[in-house]
Amino acid sequence: MTDSIFEVPAVVLQEGLDAAVEAPRIRAGEPWASTEIAGLQYYDYGSEGLDGEAVRPRAGDRLVLVRAPDNEYDPRAVEVWWRNDIRLGHLPRGVAREVAHHMDAGLALRAYVADPGDGSAWSARALLVGPAVAELHGKLIAHATAQALDEWQWGERLAAMRAEGDSRARAARFEERLKLARASRLAQAVNTFSAQLPPEPIDETLLPPVGACVEIFAIEKALGCCRSTARRLAERAGACVRVRRRGWFAERSDVVVTEELRAVMAEWASRPRRRVTVAELA
Repeated sequence: MTDSIFEVPAVVLQEGLDAAVEAPRIRAGEPWASTEIAGLQYYDYGSEGLDGEAVRPRAGDRLVLVRAPDNEYDPRAVEVWWRNDIRLGHLPRGVAREVAHHMDAGLALRAYVADPGDGSAWSARALLVGPAVAELHGKLIAHATAQALDEWQWGERLAAMRAEGDSRARAARFEERLKLARASRLAQAVNTFSAQLPPEPIDETLLPPVGACVEIFAIEKALGCCRSTARRLAERAGACVRVRRRGWFAERSDVVVTEELRAVMAEWASRPRRRVTVAELA
């Protein structure tokens, strides 16, 4: 299992291994990175060593990193050696690109076997520790942080989707929102158009005659408006509205119809009053 970049690598926590010396350094903030060892299948892994035993490194063993600027395929190549005389492979091209120039500048870089693998391609891993891997360590931290944030955001999104119900229910709600949005735009267009229509003529015989003292209800009935609108029209025309009370209770409101009031009533009644609602179009 690959160690998390936010945790101390497991291989340095086992006493007796070469890599154990790095535990306090890593805890103190020494940069590190874990990487595959490329080219196992082409070099000495699994072959017979000088002691007659098969070349099979153990987790925690110290490795030696050797720059190979004369490599015909990659001048930034970094070879990986075990026990100084056995070449296991090389660092992946992308990792070598990050550390080669730091190694050339003399920055320290130590390496250990993180996972010995089985000799097949990319099966073994190395632990790199030291200042030369600081830049790579920072990039890995940024990548791991972004990945963790993406996973958290996706988890929040999944939780919200589960709370909304199954896909069919969500689709139905989405379609209903679209329907209401279309109805709202249509109602706005219709009402905007109707507001620009020319006034319609009104039968003035329906209006109370000039000089008559009528109750506000008569204006309501003649115009088909509410009581507060009838009162506002009377006040706009300058007519005095008299409120008759019985104790604290307003019994009725009377107003004397003037020429100005009739003109205001006729003008208000001639305007288009019908407004289309969203509910009617949805």
